[in-house]
Amino acid sequence: MLATSIGVFVALFAQTSLSYATPLRVFTTSGPVLGYQDTNTTAIPLNKWLGVRFAADTSYNNRWRPPQSYYSPDVYNASAYGPACMQGRADGGNGTSIQSEDCLRINIIAPANASGLPIYLYSHGGGFDSGASSDPKIDGSFLAAKGIVFASYNYRLSLFGYPHSSELQSQGQTQNLGLLDTRAAVLWLAQNAWAFGGDPTKITLGGESVGAEMTNQYLSAYPTSSLIRGAIMQSGDTTQPIWPTDSQLALVSANLGCPSTKPLACLRKKTDVELQKALIASGAQFQPVVDNITVWRDWVQLTKKGQTARVPLLVGTNKDEGTLIVEGEPTAYNSDVLAYTKSNNLNFPRSSAAELQSLYPVPSATNPSAYNASAAMWRDAHMLCVASNLAKLRTEALGLPVWRYRWDHVASNLNSRGLRIGAFHGSDIRFVMGQTGTIVKSPPFVAATPDQVQISNLMVEAWTNFIKDPSKGPRIPGWSKYNPKDTTTLAILGLSTTGADKGDHLATDRVCSYWNTLLPAFPQVFPACGSWTC
Repeated sequence: MLATSIGVFVALFAQTSLSYATPLRVFTTSGPVLGYQDTNTTAIPLNKWLGVRFAADTSYNNRWRPPQSYYSPDVYNASAYGPACMQGRADGGNGTSIQSEDCLRINIIAPANASGLPIYLYSHGGGFDSGASSDPKIDGSFLAAKGIVFASYNYRLSLFGYPHSSELQSQGQTQNLGLLDTRAAVLWLAQNAWAFGGDPTKITLGGESVGAEMTNQYLSAYPTSSLIRGAIMQSGDTTQPIWPTDSQLALVSANLGCPSTKPLACLRKKTDVELQKALIASGAQFQPVVDNITVWRDWVQLTKKGQTARVPLLVGTNKDEGTLIVEGEPTAYNSDVLAYTKSNNLNFPRSSAAELQSLYPVPSATNPSAYNASAAMWRDAHMLCVASNLAKLRTEALGLPVWRYRWDHVASNLNSRGLRIGAFHGSDIRFVMGQTGTIVKSPPFVAATPDQVQISNLMVEAWTNFIKDPSKGPRIPGWSKYNPKDTTTLAILGLSTTGADKGDHLATDRVCSYWNTLLPAFPQVFPACGSWTC
């Protein structure tokens, strides 16, 4: 019914605004929007509309409420990205220099003269406390140039997106406002796709890191009304442990002189900058909350039961996801992994130290040091087994098509730490986006090689092929549809310039038999002291 009503609305809206529209001046449910044409970035002229509001300002009275609709009759100049959402850390990364609670913005990029093209809606990463759609490395211009409409958006972060408040809980409201922002972006795109040359029935939702995690959450939260026809998960994490209700909000409230019980009315009177300063000063942490409204604990069981959107999935991880994660963890540099197994960095308090020491022996050919073993543990528990379980369950239990990959590309010009961190978390992003030209702008400031450009071209082709028709998959040489019984259907990407190499998923996933004894009860709630060892 929802899809039907959206279709009727779009048709009526198009009829009333058609006579006033031009290729760059379009009419949306948010009001008229004026874009611009980019003839410099790719060989294909691209029409761009940046920073368009898909929902209202979330400050003050709208703070910690579901996204509200927005409309203005004034023409919006969509020639520059809008502000990033308020960050939960002092440095949110590229694209976050300007922040605001008026941040629910969407960016649309389409080939000139686009009509009825498939759409990719991309969710940025950043650990739920940082990041923005204005980050240059996730500019989807090169994807759009292959014949799709690319869209990216902002969602609320940290304290602003996941307050974990008993006040909201008592009202029956979800704590996961960032996920509601994702839903609002999907709805807005479905309502306005035709104005930008897209087809609202051909939306693929995806993202990297927590953007992939949100995609998984979205599939379970809206199983019968997802309004998407495909999903992409690059390096999706499992849901993180959560703090006791109100515990983190109390730290911020105390910093601002607000009451310890029912503080929201007081906190809604503060400016966003005041809240952010108190948040950073207090060290409080805010993550998605298992509320059984939008996020559930055992999503594996949900998938088995069929509580997930029945769409094709492209899913994968990087070979060395855990290296950057353990870089700053002191216990990762011990002589053994005993202390790391109980650390907040690993975040699996019910794990068996003896079992993990057996699975990840140090020293060994695979793990010459505890650093390598700690990184491998984090990778497997948080990301590898998520991809493995999703691929297996969606294929065997639901009969859905899945394409699974592993990113293995290692190069010294991708990070100042050099080759020792391997195919690290996030190293695939610029290749998928076709943004290898930005590699030279980051330490160690060495340009992409010709082979890296070719690998990126292959990734762009694979991703856009999937977006154009998820049921047919990436359609590049060597990448077959995932089959749990065929060990050659794990595609290894980043090594060949002409196609995927064949990996052995049975060998890769062997450790998941242990982690799957823990994942159904994950995430746990932190004890009041804030450490698993206290």
